[in-house]
Order: sequence, then structure tokens, then C-alpha cells
Amino acid sequence: MSDAEAPQPACFLHPGRPGLLRCSRCERPMCGADAIEAPVGYQCPECAQGAIPARRLRDLRADPRVTQVLLGAILVVFLLSQVERSTLFNTFGLVPYMVGDGAWWQLVTSGFLHANLMHVAFNAILLWRLGEMLESVLGHTRFAALYVLGLVGGSAGVLLLAWATVGTPLGSIPLLGSALGTHPLSVTVGASGAVFALMGAAVAGMRDRGVNPWRTDIGTLVLLNLVLTFLIPGISVGGHVGGLLAGMLGGRLLLRRPDAPTWPVLAVTAVLFAVSIGLGLGIAGTIQRLL
Repeated sequence: MSDAEAPQPACFLHPGRPGLLRCSRCERPMCGADAIEAPVGYQCPECAQGAIPARRLRDLRADPRVTQVLLGAILVVFLLSQVERSTLFNTFGLVPYMVGDGAWWQLVTSGFLHANLMHVAFNAILLWRLGEMLESVLGHTRFAALYVLGLVGGSAGVLLLAWATVGTPLGSIPLLGSALGTHPLSVTVGASGAVFALMGAAVAGMRDRGVNPWRTDIGTLVLLNLVLTFLIPGISVGGHVGGLLAGMLGGRLLLRRPDAPTWPVLAVTAVLFAVSIGLGLGIAGTIQRLL
């Protein structure tokens, strides 16, 4: 039997629960309720006895203030867009051709605009659930860095597909071009790229801890949303896939050593952010020359 087909181990203390984590000392499988944070990884209650006091996963209840601020900003912008929709969308929505004219801010601001109530509600719910989980592990500063990296990564994905639509034979392929491509003059909005980045970071964090993410609720959520991305017309394929990849990269960087000093990690994140902005501007400039 291959590893992919192996049954999910049970928690050694609670056989009725799946052992999603392994003790960093004895390597026995354990459930999240029994996992105790240690300087390196997590330990079971038996191995943690007599060690430096630590916190159980279920006791991590850090106030997700960055998540709350982001949700508040998204909802306020949505209300404003009901009054000044055309102005906000044309100025702050992501239009690949306009980015080539120097509207670089659209790479970030487009993530705070939403097309309709269902769009904003779906993203807000996912942001709240994922943000509450990840911010308590990453801390406020690193979580904010991950979110911004996801915004820019999703926008870069949109620009890349816009370039493929006009610069490669992709746009001329029936159905495929319309399903995957983004026209350089169309407006793309939504926090989906950043939300996909949070899902990607959660997947990367689980893999680093020896957990198969595709057997968890997070893995199911990612796969379901990817299927919907390709099946439902009008959804930004580039934004979702770009955000997911950016989140996986950010998760590997930010979640691998949550106890490490913050400033070196943020410095690397800032470099990745600058590279993403530069990449986006370069692609947008190429799109302008092709039109």
C-alpha cells in the first residue's frame, strides 16, 4: 500500500480522533486538543511534563485584530461602492492595461472591492475563519505580511493570464481562452486572491508539520474552490491560482519558524513583495506594447 493510501493514524490518547499531528519527541500521533506548543514543533502531554510551560493549541486565542481590520475595510469599501461604484472600480479595480500606465496601486486596492453581496459575503466568511486560525499562530505583523503578499500574488496571476490572452495563442483557442484568459481592459476585483493565499499558507504549514493537508478540511476547501474556479464563468482563475501559489510560498517562509525573530522574515517578505510589484508592472508594460 502506498503512503497516499495509508489509513489516517488515530490519536494515541483519544483513539476516536484522527492524529493530525505528531509529537516532536516521541513521534506518536495526537489530535489538536492534546498538542502542546514547544520550542520546536508540538509535544504530547506526556513528553511536555516538566518542560518549559507552553500553551495548548485550543488555548491560543489571540485577538485577530488584523483580520478584523481587514474585514472592516472590505465592508466599508463595499458600502461605498454602492454609491460610487463606477468611480471606485475604474480607479482602484485591477485593469491590466492601466497598471501598465503606472496605476501600480491597483495590484493591492483591487482586493478590497467586490462585485456584489454574495461575492463579498463569501470572501468575508473565509477571511474570518482562516484569519482567526492563522493570525493566532503567525502573530499580527506576519499575518498582515502574508495577506499583502497574497493580494499581490493574485494580481500578478491576473496580469499573467491577461498577457497570455493577447501574447500567446491561448486567447484564440475556443472556450479555453475565454475560461482562463483575462482581457487587458477588463476589471478584476475581490479579496479571493488573498483568501486563496491564506489557504495555501495553511496547506504549506501542515505539510511542514508532517500532516497530509489533503485529508483535512483545509485540503477539501482548497480543492473545492479550485474546482469552482474553473467551472463557474466570470471567476478570476489567475487571481485564485496566483494567490494560492503566493500563499504556499509565504506559508513556507512565515510558518516554518514562528518563534524566529520577525524582522529577517519581514525583510524577505518585503523583497518578495517588491519583486511581485516589479513583475506585475513588467507584464503590464508588455501588454500595452502588444495592444
